[in-house]
Amino acid sequence: MAKLIGTAGHVDHGKTTLIKALTGIDADRLPEEKARGMTIDVGFAYVDLPGHGRVSIVDVPGHERFVTNMLVGALGIDVALLCVSADESVMPQTREHLQILELLPVENLVVALTRADLADDEIREFARTEVEELVASTRFGTAPIIAVSAHTGEGLDALKAELSNALDAATPQRPDSAPWYLPIDRAFSVKGHGCVVTGTLARGRLKVGDRAFLEPGTVEVRVRSVQVHGEPAEESEEGKRTAVNLSGVKLEDVDRGMALGAPNALFTTTNFDARVRWVSEVRHGQRVRVSIGADEVIGKAFLNDEDPTLVQLRLESPVACALEQPLIVRRYSPPDLMAGGRVVVPQARVRRRKETAMVVDTEDLPTAVIKAIGDDVDGVPTDEVCRVLGKTPQDLGKVFESLLQAGHVRGFAGLWISPHAFEEGVGRFLEALKQEHAKAPMSPTVPRERVVHAAGLKWAGKPLDRILAQLAAEEIVEANGTAVRLPGFHIQLSPRQRQLLDRALHELQKEPVNTPHAHDLAKVLGAPPQATEEILRLGIQSGEVVQLAEGVFYTPAQLEALKERVREIAAGKPFQAGAIRDALGTTRKYIIPLLEYFDKVRFTTRVGDNRMIR
Repeated sequence: MAKLIGTAGHVDHGKTTLIKALTGIDADRLPEEKARGMTIDVGFAYVDLPGHGRVSIVDVPGHERFVTNMLVGALGIDVALLCVSADESVMPQTREHLQILELLPVENLVVALTRADLADDEIREFARTEVEELVASTRFGTAPIIAVSAHTGEGLDALKAELSNALDAATPQRPDSAPWYLPIDRAFSVKGHGCVVTGTLARGRLKVGDRAFLEPGTVEVRVRSVQVHGEPAEESEEGKRTAVNLSGVKLEDVDRGMALGAPNALFTTTNFDARVRWVSEVRHGQRVRVSIGADEVIGKAFLNDEDPTLVQLRLESPVACALEQPLIVRRYSPPDLMAGGRVVVPQARVRRRKETAMVVDTEDLPTAVIKAIGDDVDGVPTDEVCRVLGKTPQDLGKVFESLLQAGHVRGFAGLWISPHAFEEGVGRFLEALKQEHAKAPMSPTVPRERVVHAAGLKWAGKPLDRILAQLAAEEIVEANGTAVRLPGFHIQLSPRQRQLLDRALHELQKEPVNTPHAHDLAKVLGAPPQATEEILRLGIQSGEVVQLAEGVFYTPAQLEALKERVREIAAGKPFQAGAIRDALGTTRKYIIPLLEYFDKVRFTTRVGDNRMIR
């Protein structure tokens, strides 16, 4: 992984001149910069350092009017080169730039006392002392201070050595396998090639031929060619100054401040959560400027009572951002520095100040997923877990699968529930079902949505289908289409109904196979046909009667007995309907519905004209 060196410091303290002395490259690329003799936009160069090869250097403007451009260059640097003129010492932008660097994830600092040839020993010592006191009050502590002169060459070799040491001490932040993204600080067209964008690769490894997306806007493009430090290359890596020739997009559709990234690397958002360190007072809902990537947008900062380091930034226009991307927050007017930090939830949901915000550490993804799922009995859908973690379903696919296999989560059509929460939810569902049965004892089943609502749950759609299928498989409930009931539940008949049904069951059971038709049953019972048909219907609803076809009724016990008779007759061999019909002494009216029922309940299986017992 390459590292990026970035300059910082007050205007006219020799940053660009020093870079030219170190690299031989004039980082002032704009005509107006050369005319003014000062950097007003980000400039770039590179230097060859022992053990590191070619290292990118970003040169930022020092004038207070161009601090926005300074932030474009500073967001993403690993080692800062703070330039302080030996003959002028610490100035206002020196302090502001150092404060910005301290708020960003810059790992190391090297100080160059520039223009040393213009200061005598006493003035040099005064400047050194003042710089030491300034740096000592920051997290950079005892950063090395090297007196240099771009004109005489004094200290240049020592400065290169310190920069090399600082790069050695900088620790890799993430593997090259992380999806790459490139904040775009410049876009132009090259005749015969089309659209070209440039920036410093912020993460990962970019290769020729890569499929990519421009954000905001989610415009799909492809990497046609790559240049690193102005030279053609097959790939670029994090920290390298990179130019990318794109196919699939026109120049007029690309603006500075957009970002280019691998699939799933970037999010378009107008609302994200960040963890920051405040350096000035902030009001809840205060209007601010947010610098992220190569973009600056206006928005409002919303605080969190439980965590003062957490801020929700709601923007007036969409930006592209990535998880853990650094950012700076400044006051809207005057644009004073307020905070710096990193994105923790790229696409956040609007929350109240007193509301608990979920922010998890994504270094340990399985643990992060479990925490994001939590103990919500309603479960958490995949897209919500992804939103909280700043990941995509593709990123988390294997994690979900491993957690599912280990029994750490339960999954139902994209709805994830912790085992403890699922157990609680099922308990509430069963209690609600019991109460619904009590309310309507004559109803054999209850619509599942009514039970869910009564239980205070939000299960619905395909996840509810899967949950009930699981509960039915475990014989916790009985499901019939969109209705459910408790196992063993029977409708509550009146004494008179109970008496008539018992008599009907007794008559049915007198005939093992050729059970009486409802009309014949009515004659035996001495009851009207309508009353007999009604009592059979109630028997079916209570599960005490099974109707196989028009006029063909059995009790569950009769059907179980018939299974055993068929098993004995078949003797493990294929059989035809006629053979079973003759063996049972029945007719086609009974045998066809009976065998079709056995097929339906998977007791038998049909192959052509034959059947086999499973």
